[in-house]
Amino acid sequence: MNRFFSNMIKSELARASLILLILTFIGNFLSYLFQFIMARMLGPADYGTLAVLTSIVAIFGLPAISIQTVVSKYTTRFNVKKEYGKIHGMLKYLINRVLIISMISFIIFAIIAWPWAKYLEMPYWLLLIAGLYLFGAFLYPITAGILQGRKKFNLLGISFMINCLFKLISAIILVSVGFRVYGATAGFAIGVFVSFILMFLLMKDVRKVNPIIEKVPLFTKQSSYPFFAMLLIVFIYSSDVIFAKVFFSAEMAGQYSVLSMIGKIILFVIMSICTAMFPINSEKFEQGKETRGVFTKAFGLSLGVAVIGILISLFYPYGTIKLLFGEQYLQIYSLLIYVVLAFSFISLLTLLIFYKLSIEEIGKKDIIILALFFILEIVLFFVFNKDIGEFSKGFMISTLISFIGGLILFNHGKKS
Repeated sequence: MNRFFSNMIKSELARASLILLILTFIGNFLSYLFQFIMARMLGPADYGTLAVLTSIVAIFGLPAISIQTVVSKYTTRFNVKKEYGKIHGMLKYLINRVLIISMISFIIFAIIAWPWAKYLEMPYWLLLIAGLYLFGAFLYPITAGILQGRKKFNLLGISFMINCLFKLISAIILVSVGFRVYGATAGFAIGVFVSFILMFLLMKDVRKVNPIIEKVPLFTKQSSYPFFAMLLIVFIYSSDVIFAKVFFSAEMAGQYSVLSMIGKIILFVIMSICTAMFPINSEKFEQGKETRGVFTKAFGLSLGVAVIGILISLFYPYGTIKLLFGEQYLQIYSLLIYVVLAFSFISLLTLLIFYKLSIEEIGKKDIIILALFFILEIVLFFVFNKDIGEFSKGFMISTLISFIGGLILFNHGKKS
């Protein structure tokens, strides 16, 4: 056992994870400080609305995960061969391309947001403000993917911290002067744009090399597999607060949103481990080396994070919610354990998917299985919605089944 932990400490994964974990911990602390402060400033009803918009932003952020994964993979390939001109060329090509894509996406969203606003009982203009995040969601992952692929985890973590810091500051100012949930929502777009500009400016070593235009196929059939895999993962971990707002009162949806936000702490910590594991595994795969050892260490680290979160939510749910969000969110504190268990299962499932993506083993059958997991979650939301307790337990059951299915998916063999 001592040898196992000694090897983990010496490994590249552990060092990279530690750097990212520290920096993303600070970023996530700022991000959660944003949630804590907004929950106290807005109150349960408005905070429930913000939680739904946060989930919508997370879905918009899907291109960030998908594009970053693809860009990181190509960057790793170019970096190994020292083809830095191709990295610069890819940067220029993708920025021009995604600006057009983001504009088209925003126009489409503006059209479909009208019926959404009525269904979710929120102002149309509020959804449009959230839609501005689309531009950052397509631009940010280009620079983040290059930093990740070059294993510049310090700069990647710093950019994330800047994102969260500007989101927090701008939201506090805008809410304080009377914009309330509109101002809080605008903070998402402000943070991601500032972070993108910072990363772009920091890439002097890449931008000074003569560019060799590299047309990276973001939306080919092969690259669609990572996109749909991450799309379904984001749907699985974002849908609970949306359906809670649909089924329950604004006050109760706001109460549940706090439980969900605490559960997501585990997810985002484990995502830092996924982010560190991906380029290391991808590089080993490109060089024909064994990759399971890296995954085993990542799984051990992730499982430890999940266990700590579960123990805290089991023995200190009341104190945790009171400390983080205040007494007005204590009505359903006893349900925290079910939501934290649900996000623990989702987090470990996400790690499995990231591993398969890093060694190019995600295929059509895997996407179908993930889609079935998501459909199961929706079905259980509709079956178990008599009250918020039943809803939380249904969410936990669906994610447990998904995680067990993910273990089977992990041992499914090579690319489908």
